[in-house]
Amino acid sequence: MSQPALSLQFFDPAHGLHGSARSGMTLLFDGSGSRALPDGPAVETGADGWHAELAGELSLDFAPVAEPAELDGVAVRICRVTGSVGDRSVRCLGTVAETVAAPVWGELDALRTISALFDERHALLAIASRPRGAAGHDAERVSCWLLDDGAPVPVAEARISTVYDGAGRQRSAGLELWIDEDEPPLRASGTVVAGSSLQLEGLDVHAAVFRWRVGDREGAGAYELMARSEDRAAA
Repeated sequence: MSQPALSLQFFDPAHGLHGSARSGMTLLFDGSGSRALPDGPAVETGADGWHAELAGELSLDFAPVAEPAELDGVAVRICRVTGSVGDRSVRCLGTVAETVAAPVWGELDALRTISALFDERHALLAIASRPRGAAGHDAERVSCWLLDDGAPVPVAEARISTVYDGAGRQRSAGLELWIDEDEPPLRASGTVVAGSSLQLEGLDVHAAVFRWRVGDREGAGAYELMARSEDRAAA
């Protein structure tokens, strides 16, 4: 039986350093600039979390701070991240995602993943899947997870709205989370800090670092869009 695919992300807004890494690809963001590397880090799993090493580029430890969020075939853990990127020290928050059930792209037009990390006890994660041939966002299947004061909070319904530029890249976004049907939704908003676009196995991938806000909390995270190359205009 094959091991679940791992995706690691870290967000250090204090130093403008962010990154996303998986097998065969690493994206590093420094301020508003980005570099795409053709290799992913070697990842070791230990009792306290994961260690990621890419020679000359990064050496990072990911230690979970909360129970995993189960989101549509993906288990995501909020982590404390420590180590170095190049010659600079990193101490921030990040995520480790284990894909247990891979997306079936014959049945999908687009897949969007969002993370918004505020502190070790407050975070928001979401995955939205667009079925093949769907007319718009209303047909998306959205799975959402909210961490509030260290405790997971069930989200009954979530909606994601996005503003794109002329090339189909996400520039800003809003989320509405219905937790209690008798209460107004919790709202989150985000704007892009840095981004990178590439093609990967027949998909257009737009990976962006976002600055997020929920109420009086500000944090950092990601908004990644993957869409069939021929369907980029419909994402």
